[in-house]
Amino acid sequence: MKLSFEKKCEIGFQYVLDLLEPCSCYGAEYIRTLVPYTSAQRSELMCELDNIQKIISVYEAEKAVFTKLEYALMHLKDIRPMLNKCRSTSLNEVELFEIKRFLLTFKDIYPAFCHISEAASTVGLELVELYAALDIVDPDKTGVPSFYISETCSLRLREIRKEKKNVELLIRSKSGNMDDLMIERTKIAAREEEEELAVKARMSEGLRTYLDDMLADVATIRRIDVIIAKAKLAMDRNCCCPVIVTDSFVLEDMVNPKIGDGLAEKGKSFTPVSISVQRGATVITGANMGGKSVALKTTALNILLALCGIFPFAKKAEIVMLDDIYIISEDLESIDRGLSSFGGEILEFNTVVKKLDSCSMVVLDEFARGTNPDEGAAIVKAATKWLQGRESYTILSTHYDGVAEHAGAHYQVIGLKNIDFASLKSELACVEAEKSADRIAEHMDYGLYKVLEKQDCPRDALNICRLLDLEPEIVELAEKNIDNLI
Repeated sequence: MKLSFEKKCEIGFQYVLDLLEPCSCYGAEYIRTLVPYTSAQRSELMCELDNIQKIISVYEAEKAVFTKLEYALMHLKDIRPMLNKCRSTSLNEVELFEIKRFLLTFKDIYPAFCHISEAASTVGLELVELYAALDIVDPDKTGVPSFYISETCSLRLREIRKEKKNVELLIRSKSGNMDDLMIERTKIAAREEEEELAVKARMSEGLRTYLDDMLADVATIRRIDVIIAKAKLAMDRNCCCPVIVTDSFVLEDMVNPKIGDGLAEKGKSFTPVSISVQRGATVITGANMGGKSVALKTTALNILLALCGIFPFAKKAEIVMLDDIYIISEDLESIDRGLSSFGGEILEFNTVVKKLDSCSMVVLDEFARGTNPDEGAAIVKAATKWLQGRESYTILSTHYDGVAEHAGAHYQVIGLKNIDFASLKSELACVEAEKSADRIAEHMDYGLYKVLEKQDCPRDALNICRLLDLEPEIVELAEKNIDNLI
């Protein structure tokens, strides 16, 4: 399941990833490489979601412990390259220092993790105690994050350093032949270095016993860090724990945080979107600028989030496991390949339809709008009819008439459906002409309602024309043209 970075940005997925705040370098790496769980990983996804829910349930009661754990996670560095090197080669002093610092930090992580794991009853998250590994690189048990090869590690090293110290005392007191003393010190220093190399080799050999445990602990730290970040985001944004089902998607009161946060900065709010998506084709219709694409992107975003083990921004979410999600919208990059946006769109669509199966979803945003309306409508109707007969899931938005007749479900943007036009007309009379469109947008309801029977095409575009005082004769002629098409 591969979506381009541009597609992820387009639906707001990358925006949500940026909202996650893991504490460690391991967690940050996990977020950067996050991929959805596949249908074969259903049990793993359910375990992930369950652990997030459990962390949420104890977070406030155990906040002090979480704070201690998160603080410790912030001080970790990536030691995996050093651990892998240690399998075949002795580590140098800097590398042993980094491992010692990791193990000292782990001393704070381990009890906090165990406390949280017990309180939350998390599953599949275990840390192996590493105190014996720490003793290898900190034999004097100083607990100091600097590294020094202690004489505790070697009696021979102790004797060499004692001998070196005596010579240095003679040098400082200038007692004896200075040239002979300096030569002697150089020889002793060489023996000291040789013994230190032997000690580092023995330390590296001793650490090899714990390499697999340390790597396993790094993997667990990576997971728990991300799970805590997911839990905190879910609590902060009132996200819901999705339920994994087998046949159809149900999403209630979804929001798109990227769009919602942008609206909030302007003092406006995002209208929640609810939709049910079954196998076959589900069509979203509405006037241009009526919110169809927003509803489509919000649906795709929250489904993808759930499949990545991130709680959807919704009140309720029932999710089917998928192996592939394809999002097709006008691709400006196709122009670089010498194609029109329509040509690039058709090529992409043709590639997708050859891959569709029961674990696939395709999202079509205003498909075939890059050609003339008559041909575009015909193509979209044909594609919808073909997709309706498949076991895959398709959601498509369109402003073409008659497309919904070939789909299994039809949703329409509420738009101005419930507005008191007389009242709004009076309100606009007191507004500057150039601000009228913005005022109308404030009254637009971007939520969806399910169309249960054949319904005339939405008249929001005509209603907006009337509200903006378009020449009445033009509006009347346009209305007659629409009536002739129905």
